Amino acid sequence: MTHRNLLFDVRIPFQLLRHRSLAKIARQAIYSLAIGKEGYPFVFRQVEEGEELPHYTSPNVYIHIPFCRSICPHCPYNKIVFRNDSYVSYGQALEIELRYYLAQKDIPRIETLYFGGGTPSMTPELIAQVIALTQPNFAENVEIGVEVHPKDATIERLEQFKRYGVNRISLGIETFQDALLRTLGRGYTGQQAEQAIHNATQVGFACVDVNLIYGISGQEIQDPIHDVKRCMALGVDHLSAYPLITFEHTHLGKLVREGKFQEYHERKRARTQKEIAKVCLAHGFKRTSVWSFTKANASAYTTVTRESYLGFGAGAGSKVDGEFWFNTFSVAAYNKLIKPRPAILLQTTDKFRRLHWLY
Repeated sequence: MTHRNLLFDVRIPFQLLRHRSLAKIARQAIYSLAIGKEGYPFVFRQVEEGEELPHYTSPNVYIHIPFCRSICPHCPYNKIVFRNDSYVSYGQALEIELRYYLAQKDIPRIETLYFGGGTPSMTPELIAQVIALTQPNFAENVEIGVEVHPKDATIERLEQFKRYGVNRISLGIETFQDALLRTLGRGYTGQQAEQAIHNATQVGFACVDVNLIYGISGQEIQDPIHDVKRCMALGVDHLSAYPLITFEHTHLGKLVREGKFQEYHERKRARTQKEIAKVCLAHGFKRTSVWSFTKANASAYTTVTRESYLGFGAGAGSKVDGEFWFNTFSVAAYNKLIKPRPAILLQTTDKFRRLHWLY
């Protein structure tokens, strides 16, 4: 074996290291060198009661709906299991927050309106409520996108969304492999996932996006490649393929720390990403982000990957002029807010904002 092969065959468990104090020290060192002492550690400041807040606006709006049928072990996003009483209160609180913003003067027309979660597709009435409320402020050719769980992607539900004005959907397929879907706790089969894509393309939207995950324990490189090719054959407009990242606060992160979840080797992960890119480019798709590919003459499905955006709902983040702020992550606390206000602000420096723009 050559010296070069020896170098490249060193097996470093990068994912496992993410959950160790050594990784945190390394991240601190990198950020400190890049941003400087004044910009790192990041300072999250709690917003005090009655504090005067700056007036920020954006043409890009994100709505977070945190309700799910069950919690997937790998999901890092703000979510809770659906309960009707909490759902009703949440709809009322979300309307209060939106009305408060819409009542302000000189707000721009809404150019993009995206619903994420959680599983927003399981609560279509709330989506209809938000669209009706914000419609008077829509710009011409507004983009309205909804994240759709494959179990919700029936012809009836998709046509319902289309009647509401939704013109873009994102299907969280993850994989077509039944065993891997069980590992991720997704609650559907590969055949049901394929039917969901077929239904979406049949109903017809300006963009049908599919999310895939690779780097799942037990998955071989050819498995996600096969998944990508199936998506292409089914006529998707936009494809996002993400590596499985085991965040510390998730159930899967806990299993990694306890040594109960076998890791997908980093070298194999990099090879998989390269092969996915080759397949997408060979099918005439163009790369539109690190993980995403878009069909020629189609527009990408993008939510918060924009210069500015305003987030509404529990745990929703906002970014305008390099400033970041976040609503409370507690759904119960959000439901009780009488006057909307963010829970925390991220204080940044000019250097941090320039580096974030570059990132």
